[in-house]
Amino acid sequence: MFYEPIWEYEGHRLVLRPDTPNYAIYWRGPRDRRVRRQSTRTSDLEEAKRKLVEFVRARANPKPESPENVLILDVLCDYIEGSDDSSDLVVNRSRQRAEYALGHFDAFCEFEGIDTVADFTLSVQKRYIEKRLRDIRARGFKGSNGTINRELTVLKAALNYAWKHGRLDTVPHIGLLQPPPSRDRFLRQPEVHRLLEACMSEHLKLYVRLALHTLQRPIAIYSLTVDQIDLEMGRIDFLPRGVAQSNKRRPVVPITPTLLPHLEEAIGGSVTGHILEYHGKPISSVKKSFGRAVEQAGLREVTPYTLRHTGATLMAAAGVPLRQIAGMLGHTEARTTEIYAKHHPDFLKDATAAIEDLFGEE
Repeated sequence: MFYEPIWEYEGHRLVLRPDTPNYAIYWRGPRDRRVRRQSTRTSDLEEAKRKLVEFVRARANPKPESPENVLILDVLCDYIEGSDDSSDLVVNRSRQRAEYALGHFDAFCEFEGIDTVADFTLSVQKRYIEKRLRDIRARGFKGSNGTINRELTVLKAALNYAWKHGRLDTVPHIGLLQPPPSRDRFLRQPEVHRLLEACMSEHLKLYVRLALHTLQRPIAIYSLTVDQIDLEMGRIDFLPRGVAQSNKRRPVVPITPTLLPHLEEAIGGSVTGHILEYHGKPISSVKKSFGRAVEQAGLREVTPYTLRHTGATLMAAAGVPLRQIAGMLGHTEARTTEIYAKHHPDFLKDATAAIEDLFGEE
């Protein structure tokens, strides 16, 4: 919130908050209009005015600064605002996730009286984690390490972004929690059929088919557009034009005969240029409708991401070479082997045969 200004300079306000004797600088971001703040750390009005002027001039001509002199919320907002020119946030879904994390960091910093990057020490990070878990569980949710890690990863990416763009001279350590164990849940073929039959809308059925037939992550499917599909060559390029590959690679995959007519229909009826639409608008999530279909099909512990794991697992079980599965997933072959080799019919085949020859009983 904005308090009554005592003094203003270049759109920045000097205010006195009721909870501290020190003056604070308040202003709004140029694009998101979010209120930002920084303490002057002084109760002397003239000194506070001088610091405000210095602050505004430093922002106009930024140079790499130490974490003690850079606002943590400034770093997060700059990261989000810079998403139009950066491949760090390639789709709106990622931007929304970053803005969601920013809201929680904003509330926490206000509550704790934290201003700068240097203030966000490991002990403060621990308090943030504890507070977020309490808030999540108070709303009736489980609250996993993965949820908190996603928020901390946004902060980590924002700090690296500030360093790469000359805002920070060093990047402090952001500690992540132990990631939750990976789920090995996949659907058997009868379960896949039950799920498709339980899908009450065409866009949800199309999502399920795309996920099973291409093995792509949900976010890549949500953002898929007409110009990424080459019906003549029978290929889908999941990397949008003009976007650089990230660690989560988006590969080119072939169109299966079953998927082809559904894609042709979606392309012909597209209003916005996206493949997944509902009432003429792009779809950014199918979680709710997917959850209803899962319940209707009598399934448990199934998420949209489960379909990607299902396709890769059943392909491995069918004897498809792991290198080809890696190509579909956008993984390295080593990563694919680590996850899916155990499902392949040749898994440790020679080792098992040797053991049987050595120790088998007639």
